[in-house]
Amino acid sequence: MSSVKTNQPFLALSKICLNNWHYIDQKVLTFNNGINFFTGHSGSGKSTVIDAMQIVLYANTDGRGFFNKAAADDSDRNLIEYLRGMVAVGEKDEVTYLRNKNFSTTIVLEFIQTESEEKECLGVVFDVDTARNDTSRLFFWHKGGILENHYRTEEHAMTISELRKYMQKNFKKEDFYFGTSNERFRKQMYDIYLGGLDMEKFPRLFKRAIPFKMNIKLEDFVKEYICMEQDIHIEDMQESVMQYGRMRQRIEDTLKEAKSLEEIKDSFDKFKIKKEEQDYCQYRMNKLDVLKLKSDIHLLQKKIEDGEKKLKTEEENETVLEKKLEQLSKEYDALVAQIAGSGYDQITTRKKDVQELLGQLNHSVQRWEQTSKSLKKWCELDITPNQAIWDIEKFEQGNITEDDLNRLKHTLDILRKETEEERQDNTSTLRALKKQEKSISDELKELKKGNKAYPKEVLDARYELQTKLSEKRGNFVKVNVLADLLDMKDETWHKAVEGYLGSNKLTLIVEPKYVKDAMEIYRDMDQKKYWRISIADTQKINKQDIKVEENALSEEVLAEESYVKKLIESLMGRVIKCETIDELRKCHTGITPDGMLYKNFQLKRLDPKQYTRNSYIGDNSLRHRIKELEKELVVALFKKEGRTIQLSQEGKIFLDYVSKSLQILDEGIHAIQPKKDIKISSIPTVINSFLVPFIIHLQKEQPQINIQFRSEKTETITQKILENQRQSFTIYSSY
Repeated sequence: MSSVKTNQPFLALSKICLNNWHYIDQKVLTFNNGINFFTGHSGSGKSTVIDAMQIVLYANTDGRGFFNKAAADDSDRNLIEYLRGMVAVGEKDEVTYLRNKNFSTTIVLEFIQTESEEKECLGVVFDVDTARNDTSRLFFWHKGGILENHYRTEEHAMTISELRKYMQKNFKKEDFYFGTSNERFRKQMYDIYLGGLDMEKFPRLFKRAIPFKMNIKLEDFVKEYICMEQDIHIEDMQESVMQYGRMRQRIEDTLKEAKSLEEIKDSFDKFKIKKEEQDYCQYRMNKLDVLKLKSDIHLLQKKIEDGEKKLKTEEENETVLEKKLEQLSKEYDALVAQIAGSGYDQITTRKKDVQELLGQLNHSVQRWEQTSKSLKKWCELDITPNQAIWDIEKFEQGNITEDDLNRLKHTLDILRKETEEERQDNTSTLRALKKQEKSISDELKELKKGNKAYPKEVLDARYELQTKLSEKRGNFVKVNVLADLLDMKDETWHKAVEGYLGSNKLTLIVEPKYVKDAMEIYRDMDQKKYWRISIADTQKINKQDIKVEENALSEEVLAEESYVKKLIESLMGRVIKCETIDELRKCHTGITPDGMLYKNFQLKRLDPKQYTRNSYIGDNSLRHRIKELEKELVVALFKKEGRTIQLSQEGKIFLDYVSKSLQILDEGIHAIQPKKDIKISSIPTVINSFLVPFIIHLQKEQPQINIQFRSEKTETITQKILENQRQSFTIYSSY
């Protein structure tokens, strides 16, 4: 038996809006365009919703003969019980109401026309006086879907008066209707709003369908729910039976799904038990950690108590020691007073001054020797002028004058500045060479791993574009570099292809369907960083009919994707392959295998870097780039031995020169300080008793040092110190 499908439009129930109906305060139910099921346990509210639908569809507000017919029990309800929300409480089935203050109830059914998708609403609003259990009603109809406010003000469901004012204000006169008459509204609803339903048959059939039981026999189902008196249509009956079969199959599928869900629930319950066991074990572990922490706290508290006891003992000992110290201080003060009276302080002070004088003399002799040694090294350098060498020799002999010293210092300052500048230049050169060597070595490592080592800005742009494009599209979108999608047909023309494409081979490529989004993303990327980057419009070029000349250079390039092939044809489809100069001159644009390009009546060579250092197309490109980079590593200062880079002979000589210059610079900074004759002023006692024996020995070892003694009074020496009448290495001592 086959069913006949119709494409005729019909009204379908799409939404139900309920305000203050039974125990529902506010609810909007939405239906799909297929079969809908009301499921739930007894008392969950299925019949509550169905009874609300019946009030509107029958335009009957007393509920006689249809209230609660869909329920599994035999209970009965009336309208006021539904409106006020009557519920049973206690063991004696006592009743109470959820709504004990005056209120309004709204029931609205939204229908949609399946072809035009136009919507209309049928509904009723009740005003309830709870003191008198009295109700007022108003049936209404309006075009469009359920109101956005769900027929409510900010505080409550709309009353009859509020709904009237709202519809009069917001709808045209022909787009709404309201009235209190059940019969009039029922007639307009069936004749106009619901498309001409039979006022007698539809309510009876619908009422019979509400309490329908699934265990009824097919014969009884046909007699009871399909055949109305003698009005029997076989085709309709056949369609109904098939619909029933489909519903039955769907129910069986639903039961299977429910069984699967039960199995899932059982698995979840088992998981829940295991999770609870795990949580309990974790709790026990945490409990043990807490007990351990408590034990540690107890031990720390014990240590604190012991420490406090020890501290108390130490404080007591400190008190005893302070008393002893006080006693010793008193004894010390007494001894100091005794020594001061004996003249010991003067002797000690004089001894200390003499020791300081001898230390200064020794230090002066050492500095003189170090300075002479450092100055000799300047004589070994070619950059040192003869006058400076003569002054250094005078210094070594000890007969240098103050003018000679100033001239020598000035000359050495100039040499030091020149050497420092040269050192800085050499250091910068070495740093640049090391940086270049590292860059080339890193690039070689990547190439030997099989990576093409594209410029950083290309890799950064590809990564950023790929990341943002994938996020926008919700799936991974690959971004390629054009060179990765190409290969050579004949290596003879590799140089020509690489050189002619130039930077075009670094163009970023996406599939045509992603081009628009990619270009929008590229527009917002950092223009200062990525201004050299380009994106191919593969979508547009894929639609172009590109003319390719015979024997064009594009023939030597292989590409799997059609849009990539067309891009290559647009770039090289009119570049003719030639062998000689004569052949080149016959073309508008021609090229030779060795990189000679003839274009716009001009002959020039292609940039060698594009097919050597910057070669990216095909597997052979890696070999070409490795070879070129290894050539660059063989510079004047470096040489390659195996897999390592070392200084060449020239580099070693250069490094030795720089190191030597740096050493001389460091020594020259401390090379010389102007020195004059050592003059010692002191009282006669110190000269005769302490200085003369030492000076005699010193001048035997260092005859170039001229030491002069001056015997003066203490007052004179003090005055010279105050007036700063000192020269280098002049030492004043007095008692």
